[in-house]
Amino acid sequence: MSRPELQAPPEIYYGDIEAKKYTQNTRNQQIQADMTYRALELLNLPPEEPAFLLDIGCGSGLSGEILDEEGYIWTGVDIAPSMLEVALEREVEGDLFLQDIGQGFGFRPGSFDGAIRYVEALLNVKSH
Repeated sequence: MSRPELQAPPEIYYGDIEAKKYTQNTRNQQIQADMTYRALELLNLPPEEPAFLLDIGCGSGLSGEILDEEGYIWTGVDIAPSMLEVALEREVEGDLFLQDIGQGFGFRPGSFDGAIRYVEALLNVKSH
């Protein structure tokens, strides 16, 4: 099986069929869960304090579900309309935006307490 990024850009590759297949794949679900928990660990946000997180490349909201379960408020951005449509069908709690992160963000600096990016780990936008 060839890697998706070698097939086509994500906004094309993850059409309706691939977006649903990706989301329903239990291996993908487990990997995303593990990576999300690890990103939260590395963010090292103060416990018991609400935090507002940005999920970059949120796709169908698999990581967002974990953020919800852990008590975070989140916003997700993704370039693939079909992935966001699956997230809407799944009724995830975060706000979703169709956006190409290569074009920059429409958010003010300091809007988020942290950000996660599936696979590429995280960045902590709070200064400590």
